[in-house]
Amino acid sequence: MPELPILVGWVVLGWCGTVPRPRPPFPPNPPDPDPWWRGYLIGAVIGIIGGVIGGWVFDQLFQPDLASAAGALLTFAGAFAGGRLIGDLAAAGMGSR
Repeated sequence: MPELPILVGWVVLGWCGTVPRPRPPFPPNPPDPDPWWRGYLIGAVIGIIGGVIGGWVFDQLFQPDLASAAGALLTFAGAFAGGRLIGDLAAAGMGSR
């Protein structure tokens, strides 16, 4: 189990991997009744979970020395990629109503 600063880094980078995507202007979509719920809150929570999973997977795959900066940055890259991947999959699954 990694130390608390590494876990916090995974959470932050998983959250950073989720960015709200602008909708194309044509055709105009009707406004979503609760845009902050789906786009921001649920997307951020899913991204955080994906970031922790991605950081853990990179930690298990590469077995870096987490005491070194390079090892921590490797798992942080995994956290960002995991947050981005899971966030994009969730956004595609949620779609628009």
